[in-house]
Amino acid sequence: MDQTGQASRRIEFGEVLLPEELLQIPIFKSVSAASLQKNLGAVVRRHFKKGEIICREGEQGTTAFYILEGKVEVFINASVSQVKTEPGKTSWFKKMKSLLVAPPPGSAGEYIPIDASVDLSLDNPVAQLGPGDLFGEMTCLNFYPRSATVRAGGDCTVLEMLRNVLQLLQKNKDFKASLDATYRKRTLDHHLRSVPIFRDLSSAFIEHLRSRVDLIQYQPGDVICRQGEMADAFYLIRIGHVKVSQTHPGGEMVLAYISRGQYFGEIGLLGEGERTATCTAIDHLETVRILKEDFDLMMMQFPNIRAGLEQVAQERLQANREHSLKLKSVFLNDFIGQSLMGAQNLLVLDLEKCTRCDDCVRACASAHDGITRLIREGVRYDKYLIATSCRQCRDPLCMVGCPVGSIRRQDSLDIVIKDWCIGCGLCAKQCPYDNINLHEFTVLKKDENTGQLQEVVAKKATVCDFCGQHAEPACVYACPHDAAHRVEPQKFFELQNIGLAFPDKSDAP
Repeated sequence: MDQTGQASRRIEFGEVLLPEELLQIPIFKSVSAASLQKNLGAVVRRHFKKGEIICREGEQGTTAFYILEGKVEVFINASVSQVKTEPGKTSWFKKMKSLLVAPPPGSAGEYIPIDASVDLSLDNPVAQLGPGDLFGEMTCLNFYPRSATVRAGGDCTVLEMLRNVLQLLQKNKDFKASLDATYRKRTLDHHLRSVPIFRDLSSAFIEHLRSRVDLIQYQPGDVICRQGEMADAFYLIRIGHVKVSQTHPGGEMVLAYISRGQYFGEIGLLGEGERTATCTAIDHLETVRILKEDFDLMMMQFPNIRAGLEQVAQERLQANREHSLKLKSVFLNDFIGQSLMGAQNLLVLDLEKCTRCDDCVRACASAHDGITRLIREGVRYDKYLIATSCRQCRDPLCMVGCPVGSIRRQDSLDIVIKDWCIGCGLCAKQCPYDNINLHEFTVLKKDENTGQLQEVVAKKATVCDFCGQHAEPACVYACPHDAAHRVEPQKFFELQNIGLAFPDKSDAP
């Protein structure tokens, strides 16, 4: 490329910056010119006028943005509403209907984690970023869908960079120090208070923590803490995803995948001093580490926070104990080979009773606004068909990478999709069994430019909800031949191993 007489060249609404130009920008000051020369064309300076969209939620991306001048607005454009199933007025098959409704009362104070230095309030999902802020980091490093829409709040200038340049900056001590200082000064307070259990922390205590917390980065696969080790710190996730797992004689069980705005390490600190689980970085991870000394001080000064953490810890421990019992059985090679022991719940069809009438599929569709959440196909074990329907997996890959953290595991270990799903479809792609669907809804939304309401089609991910408001799932209830059963793999295996059949509904009192 000819560099004489031209400082930069125009490309698609931006300017590719040359090494000598980048070195004039403070964040690149300590980066070597040779490294920048090798990545020529990987940084573009872009100018946006007020109201112009910089990136949209749900889109695939490969770049991150650093704000040089001006401000931007970050918001969730998708309808922040929940998928709800309500009773209908016709036959039993029409008893339930899926629709979008407003978030439940009491949702104020909840926050949506996004790929930026701020979280969005659920009751008003809009925030501002200014000079020195970075956004799109997780999209750039891990190729996740964009978590939010970003619009110029006024005339602004941003640097858009590819992954290799962002990684160069992350290794640069000056850049990291600058981001960390900005985080401690402007974001730590908000980040802590966005976690409901820490909302009552005093400004004085947060000021105490500001210079004492450690901001630590991990690479994919790094172990942050191991089961059985002494607990020496509490962790709050700043960026990225963590796998929480336990090792049992029957194998490893994944308890959760957690992301920004969630925490781990409290059980060991509040209990007997040992880690009860292993926590591993799934992708590029940044954590806020609070050492035991400061955690203990926080517990002493804020007994209400201690009580809340202890309650959560006890609920998690109880759920872990109950589910660990399911890993103790004898294993059958064929059963394990089809990944059936990796599930918590299976929809099993007895092929000796099933007449292929598809009443189960129709009942599921009728119960969920015409869209079935099961398919009468799947792997076979002995005389049984394991239908394609959510298995509530012990290692739920669907949870990895959600850009807004809406799919998550409850303390009961049931997998749920929270109200703020943006419909990007990543969880559906991640599910190895094709058990998650994208469901379209017609909703009223404000136009980005005019502010007027208009009808648009919104998507939300949906997964089997087990028809929780009824005694049993629609698919099981509707089967006229008693061929469909929702079972725990452990119980199913034990019944078949000793030659027993499922209890017959007709024998019930």
